[in-house]
Amino acid sequence: MFDKDGTLADVAYYLRRLAIARAVKIANHFPNLKESLLQAFGVKGNHLDPTGLQAVGTRQENLIAAAAFVATQGIPWIAALERAIAAFAEADRELTAKAALTPPLPGVIELVQRLHSLGCVLAIISGDRTSEIEAFLDSYHLKPFFRLWQGGDEPPPKPDPQVFLRVCDRLGVRPDQTVVIGDADSDGLMAQRGGAAGSIGVTWGWHSPPVLNYCDCILASPLEMEITTDEN
Repeated sequence: MFDKDGTLADVAYYLRRLAIARAVKIANHFPNLKESLLQAFGVKGNHLDPTGLQAVGTRQENLIAAAAFVATQGIPWIAALERAIAAFAEADRELTAKAALTPPLPGVIELVQRLHSLGCVLAIISGDRTSEIEAFLDSYHLKPFFRLWQGGDEPPPKPDPQVFLRVCDRLGVRPDQTVVIGDADSDGLMAQRGGAAGSIGVTWGWHSPPVLNYCDCILASPLEMEITTDEN
């Protein structure tokens, strides 16, 4: 089971632009919040923190965090939430066609093809919206290699193990025969709590490699993954 953003898709540049756009839209009404929002989203100069809210959190988690900042300005909660929703929608209109801006990371397509050719059942569990996962797979002709994909718009989000167990059930595979591959601690924690056979943390999608504390091993390139088969 793969994560998508930062694992399959090169999203660092796109997510940084999106975080800035969201912060700017909110700052148009509350200028003093801009720097705090950028820090919360994980924008650090010309780079994005791979362990930060924008990189790891779902859209809903980012939305609630942004609304909480707006609420600190004495704005009633529902009004704060509506302001954040409107700002996110405005940012979306500036950054359309995410799939076109987030191509597969180097070596990823070859890795997916190799796993598929060996008979591995492949799936995606991502914090991104399911529609965006499908758009990514369609754009880069990867859909035939994946049997199922699950987005963050169907709760619960990672690291809740229920999402992992539900996907295993839908695939008809046992959790203890499944490996989770991702670029965040939420992937490793989900694997641990769900009883997966193991988890592989990957750092190949980021300028500054994320520190991963819950994965069984860490790889810096898809080329480092060795796959063996049991001939018996």
